[in-house]
Amino acid sequence: MTPLVPPAIQHVIEHKAGPLAYVPTRSPFGYRYLSYSWSNGGKQLTVRLHNRHYATSNTNRTVVVTARYADGSLAACGSGNEKSYQVDGNKVWSAGGDTAWRCVRGAQGRVVKIVATGKNLPASTLAIVASSVKRL
Repeated sequence: MTPLVPPAIQHVIEHKAGPLAYVPTRSPFGYRYLSYSWSNGGKQLTVRLHNRHYATSNTNRTVVVTARYADGSLAACGSGNEKSYQVDGNKVWSAGGDTAWRCVRGAQGRVVKIVATGKNLPASTLAIVASSVKRL
């Protein structure tokens, strides 16, 4: 099966983001990999998925997945949540309809927060995307 994020892009992300090289492995139906960006100053990786049935300029049909270091502990990751999900063995939280997140212990022992946001999608779908994120 073809990976969601192309292997060549995965290698570039791994080189640039290092311990924050996390990419989604699942997407909502009809969504495909669009792009990525790395903020070296902000230490944040962003991967964008877009619904192939809409023009890429239509950002209402884009899912944005970010990985960055969290300020708090792993146990504090769920604070501010309105709902929690258990997806593929991962605890995922949401607050409102357009955001879902989870935290993992990163390669250097630091807590990494993974956030999936997108309009026109239920939080449960975003929870599936957030849960699917794997470290390269």
